[in-house]
Amino acid sequence: MTKTPWFRLLFMGLAIALLALSVLLPALTSANTPDMQRCGNLRSAADSLFVVPRPELACVDTHPRLRAQKASQLRQILDSRALRVPVPSLPQDPDFRPDDGGNTYQLLPTTAPWLVMERKPDGRWVYSQDTMNQVPELHRQTFSWLSLTFQENLPAVFHQPVPGIGGMGWQWALGTLLVIIAVTAGLVMRLIVLNQLKRLATRLKLKVDSDTFRRLDNPVMVFVIGAIVAWRLPDIQLDINTSSLSYLFLSILLGVSGVLIASRVVDVLAGFWEAHAEQTESRLDSQLVPLVRQIARVIVWVVGVLFVLQNNGVQVWSFIAGLGIGSLAFALAAQDTIANLFGAVNIFLDKPFQVGDWVRVGSVEGTVEEVGFRSFRVRTFYNSLVTIPNSTITNTNVDNLGARHRRRVRITLGLTYDTPPDKLQAFVEGVRAILSNHPKVQKSYEVHFFEFGASSLNILVQYHVIVDTWSQELETRAANFLEFLRLAEALGVSFAFPSTSVYLASTPEHPMAKQTVPSLEDLEATAASFGPQGERARPLGPQFTRSFVAGATTQRGEGE
Repeated sequence: MTKTPWFRLLFMGLAIALLALSVLLPALTSANTPDMQRCGNLRSAADSLFVVPRPELACVDTHPRLRAQKASQLRQILDSRALRVPVPSLPQDPDFRPDDGGNTYQLLPTTAPWLVMERKPDGRWVYSQDTMNQVPELHRQTFSWLSLTFQENLPAVFHQPVPGIGGMGWQWALGTLLVIIAVTAGLVMRLIVLNQLKRLATRLKLKVDSDTFRRLDNPVMVFVIGAIVAWRLPDIQLDINTSSLSYLFLSILLGVSGVLIASRVVDVLAGFWEAHAEQTESRLDSQLVPLVRQIARVIVWVVGVLFVLQNNGVQVWSFIAGLGIGSLAFALAAQDTIANLFGAVNIFLDKPFQVGDWVRVGSVEGTVEEVGFRSFRVRTFYNSLVTIPNSTITNTNVDNLGARHRRRVRITLGLTYDTPPDKLQAFVEGVRAILSNHPKVQKSYEVHFFEFGASSLNILVQYHVIVDTWSQELETRAANFLEFLRLAEALGVSFAFPSTSVYLASTPEHPMAKQTVPSLEDLEATAASFGPQGERARPLGPQFTRSFVAGATTQRGEGE
């Protein structure tokens, strides 16, 4: 038997040892490589995109030659879109597995579902290959070619940080240009909206106050400026913190300006409706305009504020659902508002008054100017404006003086005691003639000598005037009263005024004459002459050939 040389055995042993080391050494040392230290758990792998000094060291699954470029582009996309990866909340356990038991984990499932981490067979976590394949297209969608061209054609000085301010020179230049474009677009849009609204009002033949249109100008301009800036803000490539603050500010600005636009649109539409209502005879639409405007404003502001809060991360609906017993306290606190709202409903259903009516509510008297869902406003005759809660009408008498289809006038005319009876009766008949001749006096007047006053012979004059306004009522009364004065002057009678007369029955120089007393038979004959068939009898007064006694009345007591 031939013996194997010792050096051959040594060579074979070294070969087997080297083969074993080539298999076992990578597995034994892989945990200590820098790549494994960065990508060994989900948190450090996700954070590697933001903290490593060089992009090519980030934990990304792509071709080594494209690693630096795609990692930088992914970082730019996330920063410019203000997509903050929740690194602190990610697990550090090397053996972590997602809930579904798979090897993938979505970092931003709602805002960026394409951003996925993947666990490799060797235990490393990396930004998945599918995510990295989408990076070039996402980069083109995020940054416009105009901004990229703008950067490339600027001098080198614009690619240097701005001293004392921070940021690159090209970022400040592009931001300034973006603001100028946005402001110009906002001014143009404001002019377009204003002109279109004016043309619409002209086409509808409505005379709308120009201030109604101007209320829409500034919100529209601010909204357009904010929308354009928010649309192209990624082109400036701000860092994540600045982008987040900018988007938060723009979101609030757009939300508030959007709510203002909706509120001002309500005002413009209400202005159109109000202008149309002035051309109609019905006052119901004039009364509805303020109420509908206020209700629409409240709805717009409530929904708008909730929408803005919800868009900025506030769980509004969860908060509302979790109020619990607080909602009961809120309901108790809002009971006055609810009572006023039901009062507004009663105003429109029962119609105790309308806009423009002359009303007396408690101690307040004036003209109704506006009816809202919480209160109505009355312009008093002192020109002051009184706001009355709608709930007041449920427990207070409302005297609608403006709803009268006729207005009563009741006065007493007092003639002096030296007026002869025939002139007194002639004056009564003349007053009736004056009332019968006036076109606005209802033909159901009453004029009678009815009382011996303390210093006058009193004549009751009561009639109704058929007018629509208090001003017309005053004009009619004045015309009637002037005719009464002319009648008294024509008949030679005088109006009495409160006075006291002192009569001296006798003085030493002029003693009172002794009064003669007729016989009983003469006194009895004089009294009988005023009785039936008596020569002095005139029980119906002097009979005028043409009398102006009021005619027959209707069932409601109105003159025909």
